[in-house]
Amino acid sequence: MRKHRTSIEFPIDLWEELERRIPSRKRTAFIVDAIREKLIRESMRCIILCGGPGIGMGPLTASIPKPMMPVGYKPILEHIILKLKKQGIYNFILAVSHLGEPIIKYFGDGSSLGVKIDYSIEKVQLGTAGAVKNAEKKLNETFLALYGDILFTELDAHSLIKYHRDKGGVATMVLARVDDASRFGLVSIDEAGKVIAFREKPRTPVPGLVNAGIYVFEPSIFDYIPQKTPVSFEEDVFPELAEKGKLYAYLYDNYWVDIGTPRDYEKACRDFFNGVLK
Repeated sequence: MRKHRTSIEFPIDLWEELERRIPSRKRTAFIVDAIREKLIRESMRCIILCGGPGIGMGPLTASIPKPMMPVGYKPILEHIILKLKKQGIYNFILAVSHLGEPIIKYFGDGSSLGVKIDYSIEKVQLGTAGAVKNAEKKLNETFLALYGDILFTELDAHSLIKYHRDKGGVATMVLARVDDASRFGLVSIDEAGKVIAFREKPRTPVPGLVNAGIYVFEPSIFDYIPQKTPVSFEEDVFPELAEKGKLYAYLYDNYWVDIGTPRDYEKACRDFFNGVLK
């Protein structure tokens, strides 16, 4: 764990109470733990979807969930959590299904990373939106949602959340700019940042804006997701929100990779060791 030397000014009465109650050798750890607990309590919640079968990565994902595949010296999922922790996100829910046990065993309650981790377990595959619906009782305020098989560098979570709140929509989706959108399909937006159309995957490589798999949702998103049935954000929920003018887009122009194929995984590993992905 990296350490940073700093100083804190205490009111004299509070310091006297601390001296009376906590032995001197334990005060630093006590203060650090108290600050961490406060950050966790006040942090926005973030759900990360980790339950997909990873079909495009077979046979690599036959025995290991895709979010647990290592890039450099850490699983993809750990890279995501640590990136968001630097942005002040300390409270995570991992939505697990396919091969969920290795994820739970590795991350536990999150204390080894200095965060809090809870779990939402799907007994059957529920799709991207269904997985979020499954955790509805744990998400009663504005929250982040991410896919557990993406990697990014300089996403400003504070700017994203502020943008979402300023727009006042039900959902904000992050769009990444790519050179070849043929794998993803394109997203069209208007001048106000509203998503107005989803275009089919182009037959030839063309540049454009694609869904980056990073979202900010209001709890009202659950009104658009039926219970206990497989539902997709991309195919079922987002088109309806766009039609009603309740879906906005936040543009992201930095490094982003969706690890959907072995070639993507090879690129991510190469970028890590070349210092592109930090």
